[in-house]
This record gives sequence, C-alpha cells and structure tokens, in this order.
Amino acid sequence: MELILLRHPPPDVPAGVCYGQSDIGLDPSRFEATIADMSARLEQAFVRTGPAASTARRMVSSPLKRCALAAERLAAHHGLPLAYDERLAEMHFGAWEMQPWLSIAREDIDAWAAAPTHYASPGGESARDVARRVHAWRTRVDGDVLVVVTHLGPIRLLAAQCLGLPMLACQQWPLAFGGVCQLRCHAQHAELICWGG
Repeated sequence: MELILLRHPPPDVPAGVCYGQSDIGLDPSRFEATIADMSARLEQAFVRTGPAASTARRMVSSPLKRCALAAERLAAHHGLPLAYDERLAEMHFGAWEMQPWLSIAREDIDAWAAAPTHYASPGGESARDVARRVHAWRTRVDGDVLVVVTHLGPIRLLAAQCLGLPMLACQQWPLAFGGVCQLRCHAQHAELICWGG
C-alpha cells in the first residue's frame, strides 16, 4: 500500500492559539494557493506510485473543516472517492482548546513536556491516545494508493508507526501546511518515499 499523507492548508486562527480538535476553518487568503500546491504535490506522489496503481486510488480525510474542505477540492479535481474518519482528527487538547499558549499555566506546559507520551491536558488526549486511534485506523485500511488529508500530529505518528520507530521519533520533523509524507508500506516494513515536498 502507498500512503500519501497531506497536511491541511493554513487554518483561520491567530498565531499562538492552541486549536487541536477545534473545528476551525481555513485562512481564505492562503487557501487557493495552498490547494494548488497540494494538487501539484499529489500529482508528483502519483507519479512515484507508478502507473499500475492509477485505478486503485482513494482519499480519506479527517472530518474537521480544515481537512475536509481541502479534501473535497482535491478529491473532485483528481477524481477520487472520498470518505471521512474521526480517528484521523488532531489531538484533543481539552480545556486548552482555543486558548493562547501563553495563557496556559507554565507548570501544565512543563508537565506535558516532561511526559509527552502520557500527559493529557484536562479533558484532552495524550499522544498515546492519539497513537492508539491512528493505529486502529491504519491496521484496518487496505488498497493500493490511499491519499489521506489530516493534521501534523497524526502524520508524525503514522510515519513513526509505519517505519517501526518509537512513537515520538518524528515529533520534531517539520512539515509545512500543504506538505506531503509518502510511505510505501510492505507486509513487514515501510519505506519513506517523500517528506515535505
């Protein structure tokens, strides 16, 4: 299976705000340009999959608007069937949602930094929680080429899982809005084909 993971376009939210599973829209001033870039990256990814997979492509998206709006445009443009799966949503930050990062108590941020795998904000998820749900999604999908429009957290976790790396091994890997991660998954291992471009 070829997994083509696309990060959603820039959201319509002020800088410095925690927005995890808050269902915010997309920045209208950057949407069209980012969609054009994503479409071009998707075409390049399809070239890397080879012509044999051209009839077995489909798309799945996080249902949050910032992914779903992009997925709808891309699926229509590339003629892909589209489905949604809540397991691909970003981490839920609970009481931190839509709060400026600077307004969150320093001791809470420090506790999260000290134990990022297990710590969950009040009413929110830990990284392990998110890893479990994306793993549950990944182990139940099949097909030749699957395009996934999702968020940075799930992309990093899926990359680590597919590559057999520790859960947070990809946590510092940068990926711009609209960026792509392409993984070629075999029965016992996976290859990282592209990260970023």
